[in-house]
Amino acid sequence: MGPEELAGAADPAVLGGYLAEVAPADDGHAHGPVTTVREDTFEGHRIVLRTTYEITVDDEPLPVHLMVADDGTVHCHALPNFQFHSALASIRALIRSYPDDFAPGDGEPHREHRLGGGGR
Repeated sequence: MGPEELAGAADPAVLGGYLAEVAPADDGHAHGPVTTVREDTFEGHRIVLRTTYEITVDDEPLPVHLMVADDGTVHCHALPNFQFHSALASIRALIRSYPDDFAPGDGEPHREHRLGGGGR
């Protein structure tokens, strides 16, 4: 695969479409709020930071797992090669990358969010 072909395959829209086609239908993971736990020791103090996201889009739960790195960037299983500066930016990227899972901005709830299969 040449550099131009590789760059085209790495485009979020192309990659998202590919992942939606090859991902298994159900990953067997429980869905709901996901908590990321980060721990650190600073000047003799133990720090534990728990971040929990419960996400809805159009009033429907969005079964997606977000993790927060120590530097504060957000990572999403459904877009594995990306890091986002915020959780909101990651959800916007999901909507843009998986448009078939979201009606085009009509505000109505939609029950079948696939996000590449099972909300990863």
